[in-house]
Amino acid sequence: MKKVFVDEMITWVVQARQVLEDAGIPCFIKNEFSGNVAGEVPFTETWPELWVHRDGDFEEASSLLAPLRASRRAQDQEEKSLVNWTCQQCGETNEGNFALCWSCGKTLEPAG
Repeated sequence: MKKVFVDEMITWVVQARQVLEDAGIPCFIKNEFSGNVAGEVPFTETWPELWVHRDGDFEEASSLLAPLRASRRAQDQEEKSLVNWTCQQCGETNEGNFALCWSCGKTLEPAG
């Protein structure tokens, strides 16, 4: 058995499992329900992992999952590139992925 995919978000790991199952590669998710022990062990130890049963499937599985990995990296970059904004009503700084001020609830005004 070899680990082929790991992510903090179970949705990405489930999607990866589906890719491999569609290709006929036997696999399983480890740590699928271990999020409730986070805090008692290092958080990265509780992330869901996708494992292939047969070591011989590792290379093919890795190749099949390459587009999914690229998509995940692109999403991370997109989230990191969002610019923080300052609320015009209360002056609070908000992260770029929020359209409402966390402090006062004012909606982000479109630029321009």
